[in-house]
Amino acid sequence: MAKAAIKRVAAAEIRAAKSFLKRRGIDSDEVSPRKFAKAAKELDKSFNETLKILARELSGGQV
Repeated sequence: MAKAAIKRVAAAEIRAAKSFLKRRGIDSDEVSPRKFAKAAKELDKSFNETLKILARELSGGQV
């Protein structure tokens, strides 16, 4: 099975991710806005949904 092409992340999406994370009190040192935006795009989810998925994975499913 062929691997899907990796989607590129536009600068505007990175800025939006940085703003989203900052509003939620998450520092850029903790979560890279570029990687967060890329993950949201690859998952085809909103930033809010992506953050919930990330929190669930990091907490071992306890959220």
